[in-house]
Amino acid sequence: MQEQIKRRLQKETEHFLTNWKLVCRGLEIYPKEIEVYYYEKEGEFKDDSVHKNDLQKNNRNHFYVHRWGTKSSDSYKGGSRTGIDFVISDNENIYQSYLIRSADINGETIVGPNKVLKKIIMACDFSDEHLESNYKELECSPVTLEPNNVSADVLFSKRMNLKKGYVDCELRAVLCDDKFINCKYLGKEKMIVDFLSEKVHLQDMTSDEARKYAKVKLSYIPSEIKSL
Repeated sequence: MQEQIKRRLQKETEHFLTNWKLVCRGLEIYPKEIEVYYYEKEGEFKDDSVHKNDLQKNNRNHFYVHRWGTKSSDSYKGGSRTGIDFVISDNENIYQSYLIRSADINGETIVGPNKVLKKIIMACDFSDEHLESNYKELECSPVTLEPNNVSADVLFSKRMNLKKGYVDCELRAVLCDDKFINCKYLGKEKMIVDFLSEKVHLQDMTSDEARKYAKVKLSYIPSEIKSL
């Protein structure tokens, strides 16, 4: 059952990255790299890496700025610990959100969850000087999904820096589009190697095609791909 849920989450994530952009307060946000966080209160998938904050459940199409506790009134995390999630859940019994690790904002590719949050706050041009007030206003602002069809593969890997929950679950997704080669994504080579190895194993791609793909996306061919 857990494997089935993981596969479903991956399919949903792939659809999200290749079909939608986010619009909030007039700002267009094009997610490039996200991590899925999902916890069922009464189900088979209880991922304890989820914050389980009130704003991560039954709060669809809103942002959640990371807090120290589980209540919406708890204090925000500070420094590099702060990140921003796009909430998917419309159910009181399910916490589900996408941590936005990287995104295109105002024509610039921003890599890193804290940098993404800072860029959104700056680009939205809030009038209040207090950061926490801006966070709260952002969380109250509805987010709309608008079409953004992208013809690109989606690569999966383990989520970053987890010490509990489903640590080995491949719920980090990166859009392998034309900008991929210029971005310094963590574990970039391994994602390509794993993706191409599976493609060749399933006979969806020849060894020669895999080597050409790696050359384009990485500008070199890893030894693991050369030996396929």
